[in-house]
Amino acid sequence: MAPRIFGFSDVAKSGLLGEEADALLEAALLRINGGPFSASAAYLHGRGLVGSLGAEFTGQTVARLFRNPAIAGLKREPDGSLVDAGHPRILTPEQFAQLEERDAEDAKKKSSDSGGEATDAYEYVYGSSDLVVCGLCGAYFHGLRTNSGHPGYCCSAAPRADRPGTCGRVRISAQLLEDHLGEQLVARLSLPATQRDLEDAREDARTLAAELRKELDDLNAGVDSLAGMVLRHEITASSAKSAKTDAKRQQKELARRIRVLERAAATPVTGSVPELVAWWNSASVEAKAGLAQLMLYRVDVFPGGQGVRTLKPGRVKLWWRNQPPPPPAGEPQE
Repeated sequence: MAPRIFGFSDVAKSGLLGEEADALLEAALLRINGGPFSASAAYLHGRGLVGSLGAEFTGQTVARLFRNPAIAGLKREPDGSLVDAGHPRILTPEQFAQLEERDAEDAKKKSSDSGGEATDAYEYVYGSSDLVVCGLCGAYFHGLRTNSGHPGYCCSAAPRADRPGTCGRVRISAQLLEDHLGEQLVARLSLPATQRDLEDAREDARTLAAELRKELDDLNAGVDSLAGMVLRHEITASSAKSAKTDAKRQQKELARRIRVLERAAATPVTGSVPELVAWWNSASVEAKAGLAQLMLYRVDVFPGGQGVRTLKPGRVKLWWRNQPPPPPAGEPQE
């Protein structure tokens, strides 16, 4: 069965989830008003929201969502025309048409800038786990294409329509960063102690995931008890509403962290060095991100200059899990 669409209460799209639907509309308006998909993804992330399968939003996942006519209460006929689908809508048909116009404008610009050739789709391996962060401010990185359509990573703390922004000054080519990290991770797989370290890290991930699941269960129980507390006049209705809002934000963040840990814990770490390297070369994007999560605390990326096509020493700092933990992200390093 296909998963439910973000913003809808179920697979049948019989109703809307208020917070998700409201956030999706605001994210779509950012796009309609000229913003890139990554800005909409950053907005949803800032609201503490994740996709219906628990994954963080990226520019690519937001693009797929914005291109689904169901969010406007429509469906596409075999001839390509759009007709009413008979279920609730989050966007108006006019707003959906504006999203399609933005896509057409971007495609035309990319084709013009690249001499008539559009760039291929690109999968961001590390951006969905908060593993890669800005070395200046500590904000997570997300996928972002340049005006010419080239894929890259960018600090997510850039100015947006809904906030002034605090950074956003660090960007790097996706191919440059991912090739470098892939080489470093595969090189580590050949070290004698790596497999033992991976086993220890996977056990730590399982333990922490179990602790967070209990924390989430306790939080859910606390939310369920709020109605009774209001009826017993132990708290006011407004206090209960505020507590629910705060709890929702915590629930989404806990669910996201649990998903990242479970993905890491499910990564295969046994086998010979050649077997692990062969696994890496054929592994899915999610599996590679899981292995990276087991091997690294964090990856800090610093500025590299305009149009830099090589990695200067010190630009990318890898914090390995078999070494002392790093300082908080964004703090000055010795």
